[in-house]
Amino acid sequence: MFVRRKSYLEMFDNLNKFAIQQLGFGPVGEVRMLTNGSSNSHLYFRDKVYETNLHTSVWQAEAAMVTQRNDVMLVTPESHTWLGDAGATAITLTWDKQSTHMLGMDVGGKGGYQRARFSHAVVWTDVALLTVSGAANTFKNLRFTHGVDTHDHTLVDITGSGNNFINVCFASPLLADQAASTDYLPVKVSGSHNYFKDCVFGTANACYREGINSLLYLSGSGQFNIFEDCIFTDLSDITTPFFINWASTETTRPNAVFLNCQFIHGRPATSGNFVYAITSTSHTNNRLFFDNRCTFVNVDDIIATGSSAKISWGGAGANPDTGAIADRKQLGIAQIPVVG
Repeated sequence: MFVRRKSYLEMFDNLNKFAIQQLGFGPVGEVRMLTNGSSNSHLYFRDKVYETNLHTSVWQAEAAMVTQRNDVMLVTPESHTWLGDAGATAITLTWDKQSTHMLGMDVGGKGGYQRARFSHAVVWTDVALLTVSGAANTFKNLRFTHGVDTHDHTLVDITGSGNNFINVCFASPLLADQAASTDYLPVKVSGSHNYFKDCVFGTANACYREGINSLLYLSGSGQFNIFEDCIFTDLSDITTPFFINWASTETTRPNAVFLNCQFIHGRPATSGNFVYAITSTSHTNNRLFFDNRCTFVNVDDIIATGSSAKISWGGAGANPDTGAIADRKQLGIAQIPVVG
């Protein structure tokens, strides 16, 4: 018994150090582990982690975490079936706590191939896989994917503020019916001061977007959400989808700031560019800011002329054509070099 308890304590110490190193702050509170219940990870950790701290369902692990304590849920690098609050199969899971964290045990990369991944195989109504209503939570080294039903159009709905998403892949769409839906909006942000770093938004397989829809939806009174070093990517052979649906009502502070973000529209050679990269569905919004390192690929224009004054760009490296700057026609759009 003494030897087994010693192994528990040693493993807890290792996991605690790993969590602190990956999150970049500490100390952390209770460390919990999520496995899928039958994998090599589960077989390995089941006699090295206290039974009360070893979970096989994300809703159980989230329910056991205590707010404002820096509790950490470690997610093993394998596919995990997603279930909603209290194990329900028809509603979202709501992360309503503060300063609790979900950390994938797989470094992954910006290519979006994180193996600590979540999906589901149940019939849902059109609700979010995960709603983050709490504040100051961190999600890192994870991959969120859609399930099998045509109505599950939203992966993550962020209504809370001050949350961090680091090295997260929002891998969507996966089904043609999802990609063709006009209400397909995989990531929604209506909270404020959320931070996205090294994240991938968009298609993780050869599934073409065939509807007038967007990858990111900015809504409500959300302000000062930061996107840094992120990639927005898709496949489509039509010209009417967008990268961003901008529908915020905030009128004082900028809705979002984009730092070194790349917006890449993949398309067959015979298809056309996106007409616009951004659609503005509310004319009360304040500003979107893009620094001079942001680039749009295979788009004809950033936003319609009536909303172009609401888009602000970093000055360094700006196209010297003042007419184009005012029009937002060229700024930020990838160009073919002029030879000779």
